[in-house]
Amino acid sequence: MLKAAKNFIKSFTMAPKEPVFIHRVKIVNLPAHEIGSVKKLLQTFDLHRFKKAPKWEYAYMNFETEEAARAAMAKLQGVEFKKRVLSAEYSKVSEQVFRTRFETKKKSLEAVVDDSRAPAEKLADQVTPLHKVPYAEQIAKKHKLGFRYLNTLRKKVNALPELSDEGKAQIAWTNTLKDMDVELLDTIQSPLVNGYRTKCEFTIGRDLSGKKTVGFLLGLYRDGVTAVLNPDDCLHVSEKAKQVAKAMENYVNESEYDVYDRVEKLGVWRSIMTKTQRTGDIMVLIQMNTTDLTNDQVEQEKQKLICYWNKLKDQGQINTTTLMLQVWNGASNGITDKGTTEVLTGDGYVYEELLGCKFRISSNAFFQVNTPATELLYSKCAEWCNTNKKTTLLDLCCGTGTIGITMAKSVDRVVGIEMISEAIVDAKANALLNNITNAEYYASKVEEKIDIVVREKNESVIAVLDPPRNGVHTSVIRAVRESEQIEKVIFISCDVKQAMPNLIGLCRPTSNRFKGMPFKPSRAVSIDLFPHTDHCEMMIEFVRLK
Repeated sequence: MLKAAKNFIKSFTMAPKEPVFIHRVKIVNLPAHEIGSVKKLLQTFDLHRFKKAPKWEYAYMNFETEEAARAAMAKLQGVEFKKRVLSAEYSKVSEQVFRTRFETKKKSLEAVVDDSRAPAEKLADQVTPLHKVPYAEQIAKKHKLGFRYLNTLRKKVNALPELSDEGKAQIAWTNTLKDMDVELLDTIQSPLVNGYRTKCEFTIGRDLSGKKTVGFLLGLYRDGVTAVLNPDDCLHVSEKAKQVAKAMENYVNESEYDVYDRVEKLGVWRSIMTKTQRTGDIMVLIQMNTTDLTNDQVEQEKQKLICYWNKLKDQGQINTTTLMLQVWNGASNGITDKGTTEVLTGDGYVYEELLGCKFRISSNAFFQVNTPATELLYSKCAEWCNTNKKTTLLDLCCGTGTIGITMAKSVDRVVGIEMISEAIVDAKANALLNNITNAEYYASKVEEKIDIVVREKNESVIAVLDPPRNGVHTSVIRAVRESEQIEKVIFISCDVKQAMPNLIGLCRPTSNRFKGMPFKPSRAVSIDLFPHTDHCEMMIEFVRLK
């Protein structure tokens, strides 16, 4: 690998000062995600080099001369492809752009060559960047980060432009840190510091020596890294997940089919996902590329997989409670809901227990990966929602219903809203599994169903919002603002930096776009669900201004 990198760097040094490809053709109106078929199309016109990302509806080709670029345009102009009519555009790219790209790539590769760390250390630095930091120091760092996020929120709200006197009065709490008056509790530590991840997704590929391996990519694929290293030394991966990865590695080494090559787009074995729950349940989902296999070969491989994993179970090695197979022949890498997933053994679920409640988890369902720390998170959330009043809990972006179900016995009513219909199916099943009768769930956008609380007669309405990493659409925040019955919002975020626009939306003064009285943060706490990494869950309580 290092020799190849050195040769690549050398090719940069020997490259001519003037860039080779400076005449660009942009092919317009291509379908998204059709990289393979686009490649075949261009090959029919004797065109071989192009660049297209999966979501792009266009592609680029570069040529040495304008004449060659114009000739390619003539071939492609007006071609019908996948019920679309293509067009082509010509442009001359600045030579400096190419020089900059060459130099950037050269420096990146030089850094790889000069890196003297052992492969296992490189992987540890990549997946658990704080692995060398004592845990007490990790907690202190995350506490400081929580304070920084709150202060950033204060400053950003305070800096909003063109505020009226009334608006300035509504955000007077942002003038100084003292005015903010937010209680930041001590960061809650994870009961499990090592081996806490219940869900892992491994790549099936080759290690630095070319041996078939199941583990993590040793770097970023977009930087040209395709080597895979096993997870044996990864602190956050559970022992059961490591056993599953090793078992899959043994299987592919005995298989007649090759591992998938991300560059050549050839091979069969692509990825494997594990869910190893505290209950002892284990889900194994194996992803394969079947492009070059017949239906009979695929069926035969299914039976081999069933026999292999059942044998390990019978021998008491790995208690796989459900085995699944995903066929995915697309260009993107990793487990995807676009693939065709089939249950080979078991019922397609694993089961987990949280705070005395039982939950079924499907292969594509979101469920926190650190069960003991999640119990601390949800317990603190329930504590903050306890108002000693008759309360309706709005579980927004409820997913499979975990938060609302664990709190259902301490409130009068739970209303869960989630736009992913499959998650609502799971939420209803989980409510039934726990004999919860005061919870109702709606597959809908939050802004379209939140008005259900307008008719609410309870003394208190509290919203818990636990959105995806990048937060929710502004329309959700506006809907919460406009629902005057909501007097408190508990916002849970695993990436406050990305969710910051949501927090600002809750706090900004009343306007034509953000109606209803704003909220103000009153207390906050970080809960460490991800030891040895920079990530942390942060929970902030917002109370409605009167």
